[in-house]
Amino acid sequence: MFLKPKTLAAQLGVQIALSLVLVWLLATVVALWVLVKELNSTYDQSLKETAQRVLPLAISDYRLNQFGLLDLRPELSLLGTLNLSVGPRILGDQPEYLMYQLRDFKGRILVRSNNAPMTPMLDSLQTGFTHGKNFSIYTASSLDGRYHLQVAETVDHRYGVLFDTALLFLLVFTIALPLSVLLVYIAVRRRLVPVQQFAENMATRSGSNLEPIAQAELPQDFLEVQRATNALLDRLRTALVAEREFAANSAHELRTPLAVASVQLQRLSDELGSTDQAERLKIVQSSLARLTRLIDKLLQLARAESVTLYKGEPTNLELIVKMIARELDPRNDRVEIISESPPLLDIDPDALAVILSNLVENGLKYAPNESPVIIRLESNGAFSVENLAPDLAPEDLNGLKQRFVRGNQRSQPGSGLGLAIVGAMVDQLNGDLDLKIAGEGRGKRLIVKVKI
Repeated sequence: MFLKPKTLAAQLGVQIALSLVLVWLLATVVALWVLVKELNSTYDQSLKETAQRVLPLAISDYRLNQFGLLDLRPELSLLGTLNLSVGPRILGDQPEYLMYQLRDFKGRILVRSNNAPMTPMLDSLQTGFTHGKNFSIYTASSLDGRYHLQVAETVDHRYGVLFDTALLFLLVFTIALPLSVLLVYIAVRRRLVPVQQFAENMATRSGSNLEPIAQAELPQDFLEVQRATNALLDRLRTALVAEREFAANSAHELRTPLAVASVQLQRLSDELGSTDQAERLKIVQSSLARLTRLIDKLLQLARAESVTLYKGEPTNLELIVKMIARELDPRNDRVEIISESPPLLDIDPDALAVILSNLVENGLKYAPNESPVIIRLESNGAFSVENLAPDLAPEDLNGLKQRFVRGNQRSQPGSGLGLAIVGAMVDQLNGDLDLKIAGEGRGKRLIVKVKI
């Protein structure tokens, strides 16, 4: 079954190659046809000229022989030294391909070449060409009509030359055609390089990068695709900005009434003391606190997706990590820091603090039995947060970066936005966020690594 090429370059290459093959075949057939006609015409003309040149010489030899002079003086023969080769010099001297018979007006053979038959090669004595199965013969006649010279060329000779010429054509075709196809394919590939670069630019972009694509040297046909793509990106960027502004404004506006409500509930709880109503108020306060944390996360996410996180000044990653560890682990018994002398990063320290705090907070929250959380700082600027996760399955990893996804830890408090915030900020920094599971059973660990 013929498989259709998948790439545009391959499709164009195949179509052009097939067209080139057809053109080459047609050109070869036409060229061979013209060549056969020209060669036959050339050989016929040469055969005619040979006959006209040999006729008077053959008559002279016949007359000398009539007087017996050739027996006495063989050097007087004019035909003895005559080269009867036919055709252009490039064909070589092949006298065996030619034969002649000098005949009188009654058809009797008067003089013949050594390779000519003893019987007439042709019954007719009419001047002109006769093309038979085995010979091409030209008959030349003297002015008085008494003598007729018939010069014959073997058909095998002509066919041999034509065959060699056709073979040469086919050899050139066999060599030139693959070379032409290769050159066409290379030319197509080179012309499509800007298109491939355009595709790679689109494929390697992060989801947050909606800036117009500035791709130079695109073919005219693809400029329309570029303009349409940039127009689509512009519409998406406008819609996304409006969505982010709405989310950020909404979250910001919700913080104030929530704070007021929390204060009033606290005052009411103090007034009620230890009553049933006070216990209910604590539940409401817990819900409001959770809602406040969710709003804070949404604000972090909006900031992560909308601002530039590069500062332009070096930031000490290790200092940020120690600050986060003291804040989230006041007892200093769960967070372990392993440092390989990390370099200074050209990243906003607040952004690094948000990334690390979300990672460490998740680790502390979901690690079982108060198990430790390990922070590794590498010398190349990468860092990772590692914690036990015996109940986490490998198939859960793909969804953890999505918003409001918490794997199988739904019983734990949380919003499911921590890794989404980290992922958005890492995308803004053109970095990589890698999640993997190491170990087995109760020793299974979740490793979240950030490369910037």
